[in-house]
Amino acid sequence: MTRNYQYQTINPEDPTGPKIDVTIPGDLILKFYTTNYVKYQNFEAAKYVLDNPRRIFSGVRQFNEGGWCYVGCPQNWYIKERVCVPFPDNMIFTVYLNLNMFLYEFRAELRDDDDPLSPIDWKYRYRGLIWKSTS
Repeated sequence: MTRNYQYQTINPEDPTGPKIDVTIPGDLILKFYTTNYVKYQNFEAAKYVLDNPRRIFSGVRQFNEGGWCYVGCPQNWYIKERVCVPFPDNMIFTVYLNLNMFLYEFRAELRDDDDPLSPIDWKYRYRGLIWKSTS
């Protein structure tokens, strides 16, 4: 088993309070490093979103209650191994956490037409928007 890492971000249950720890599973890091190096490199984009979320959604899991989606717009991301480019204007970057604050997925998604800082169809995919950045 690979060592897990802790990373601080806004608490989705108390966004104005102290930050909380998110667990980044070492096994997930190792999996991406060995099977999808571009995804491994995009942990940088995921870190950026956890540092600078623009939206936080609740209720992301269809078959498991709970979970969180942090949304942001990193400046750059990797599209090929060691090829970093500006993040596209028509997309946002999502970071998914389970109820125990374990990161399990992150990816680029198309922006919603009604709210360009949210993923497409967010009203149907999540239980609710619980926080949005005012800056």
